Amino acid sequence: MTRTRRLTSFLILAMTGGVVFQVAYLRFLFLSDGAKALGLTLQEYGTVTSVFGAVAVVMYFVGGWFADKFSPKLLIVVAMAGTGVLDLYVATAPGYWAVLIVHVLFAVLGTGLYWPALVKSISLLGSEGEQGRLFGFLEGIRGLTTTIVGLVGSAIVAQAVVASTGVTTLIRIYGVLALLLAVLVLFIVHQGKDELDKAERQAVGLRQLLEAATNKYTWLIGGTVMMMYSFYTLMGYLSPLLQDGFGVAAGMIGVLGVIRTYVFQFIAGPVGGVLVDKIFRSTPRFLRLTFVIVGLTAVGYLVLPQKPGLLWIAVTLMIVMSLAVFAARGVFWASVGELGIPVAQRGGVIGLASGLAYLPDAFLPAVASWWIGDPARGVPTQGGGFSAMFTVLVIAAVIGMVLCTVTMRVRARETRSSQRAPVPA
Repeated sequence: MTRTRRLTSFLILAMTGGVVFQVAYLRFLFLSDGAKALGLTLQEYGTVTSVFGAVAVVMYFVGGWFADKFSPKLLIVVAMAGTGVLDLYVATAPGYWAVLIVHVLFAVLGTGLYWPALVKSISLLGSEGEQGRLFGFLEGIRGLTTTIVGLVGSAIVAQAVVASTGVTTLIRIYGVLALLLAVLVLFIVHQGKDELDKAERQAVGLRQLLEAATNKYTWLIGGTVMMMYSFYTLMGYLSPLLQDGFGVAAGMIGVLGVIRTYVFQFIAGPVGGVLVDKIFRSTPRFLRLTFVIVGLTAVGYLVLPQKPGLLWIAVTLMIVMSLAVFAARGVFWASVGELGIPVAQRGGVIGLASGLAYLPDAFLPAVASWWIGDPARGVPTQGGGFSAMFTVLVIAAVIGMVLCTVTMRVRARETRSSQRAPVPA
């Protein structure tokens, strides 16, 4: 494969990552208006996104099998084309059950078919010494693509007479882009048989999962990521708080959502990696600091009165929380290599720990929707509203700090034991 074709293939594949999940995760940009665009209440939308998260967790385990059995390029084409059709269909607001089924299919296509196939396809485009740069630039281009499209979408929403109508237009734009990228992948992206034969297997077998279940680091890493992922999952619910509690306009909510979700994706992630490597020299130590930061921002929201005059304090808290969350997200899985987990067990550890780590997506959206209610449609807040949400996040931050500390101490004890072990004669 020529260098030009390799670069073109990489750019197209990376751009697909900036489109394929956007409607499924629309709540991160437009929670209230997104629900209205789909013809749902916030409670129904919370249930839909929780079901998506639950199916996505299951698909994480089986997705590798598809990537090993079928052409990764074909899987990406099918996933992008299917997502595009579903985007255009769901933009018609077909009703609760239809939207729910669409989100189940989003999970199957995105997590089951697309993601493992993308990882495999990107790995084929470079040598072992180029993998870090390939996946680093993949994250950057994904973030850049979502930022550009998201900002355009925010402008459309801001100009619309009814914000939810603008969101519907944005969903259709994502659908058309997904179909266009499916065509580009089909006709431009190239994968040679030799490269495919050399690619590593993506599937994680039952034996690997059983071995991972007995590894203490599986539970420490999975639990740590789960606590931080709880913040990531609930950040989308800052939008109605800013909009209804602090008076931010719908168009500005979209801009803030793009900055919070996508701009920080390609800024904070690399910064977190540099800080771990150059300053902290320990992923758990760095993650413990990020838990302190996000915990303090959650406390800040708990004590901050909901008044328009305090808007910029609320936005500042959101920025600080988002930066810390994405800095942590960029180094979640660096611990796997850092903690001395045998290479043969790493696939199983990552698979099982991921199933634990991403569980918040399966239930927190529904719970959060119940907490905050939907006053515009006569649904009152329950269980303390936003106070309950931020209290849970404070607890998650404390648990995360404890897990990081335990991980560091366990690893330090293992290191001391190995140093004291007698050297064979």
